Amino acid sequence: MPSDREIKVTYVEDEPAIAELLKSGLDLFGIEVNPIYSDAEEALEKIVKNQPPLSDCNLLVFDIRLPGMTGLELARRLREAGERRPILIVSAYQPPPRAQLEELQAHFMPKPFDFAGIVSKIQQLTAN
Repeated sequence: MPSDREIKVTYVEDEPAIAELLKSGLDLFGIEVNPIYSDAEEALEKIVKNQPPLSDCNLLVFDIRLPGMTGLELARRLREAGERRPILIVSAYQPPPRAQLEELQAHFMPKPFDFAGIVSKIQQLTAN
């Protein structure tokens, strides 16, 4: 299991204030959030290429509601491309159906974030 200092997260979030809040909050726990993408199309292109800093990433976190492609669609396209890293879907809206999350091999966490909860979830998902 990586220590907290070794956990690196890629975040796709179209609201800059929310992205910065998560980045700042997780940094206090020694979890690095980098890079942050504001749209799923750019994230898809970069994640599939898996070049630094993405190649060092342990976890992918996607908001559901994004302009254009949704976070769920992004997860589906990445899984189809062979992406194996854990995916955490976040949303302030209704969670997706459990069957859809299972199909995507993804997990869900509601927003707004409880930092102890999201840190625990990130540690759990990156423990393998």
